[in-house]
Amino acid sequence: MLRRAVGDAAAGHLHELSWGRDPRGVSPEHVEKSIGAEVTFDADVTDPAEIRRALLGLAEKVGARLRAAGQVGRTVSLKVRSADFRTVSRSRTLTVPTDTAREMFDTAWALWTVLAPAEPIRLVGVRMEGLAAAAETPRQLTLGEPERGWREAEVAADAAAARFGRSVIGPASLLGRRDPRRAEKPARP
Repeated sequence: MLRRAVGDAAAGHLHELSWGRDPRGVSPEHVEKSIGAEVTFDADVTDPAEIRRALLGLAEKVGARLRAAGQVGRTVSLKVRSADFRTVSRSRTLTVPTDTAREMFDTAWALWTVLAPAEPIRLVGVRMEGLAAAAETPRQLTLGEPERGWREAEVAADAAAARFGRSVIGPASLLGRRDPRRAEKPARP
């Protein structure tokens, strides 16, 4: 029956696969092309302040993942899904690659303010694309830039989170709110 449906060659190949026999080599290495995070709200959201907090939490999460992977990215992408499940994505390419949550948040918020849909929002997401190894990407200094900045603060926060848990450190604007950085694992009663 299978031979009649797909032909002799495909049927033989599918038969071998069904028995766990596959002559193709396995490549365990997978190069990430993007790193992102998104949150689906429990109820549709219209409050821009709530969207802003969600974007900040998501940028924090993406930044931590980038630094943990030793990656930087150039393109910040914003994903917005409305209550009617219509999805819109916008992106902006930065002049310099980054792994800093603050830069990702500022860019994502700028994209949001241009988009600013009037209908209720069900989901937002932040993604960093155009990844490269951080060690191989030179950092361009800016005239008048402080010697220490957001990146150093975020690296210190990563170290504290690794030692004491992600819930001990984060942006103050996320205090007392549902933190989108931990949205995948709802708290148990």
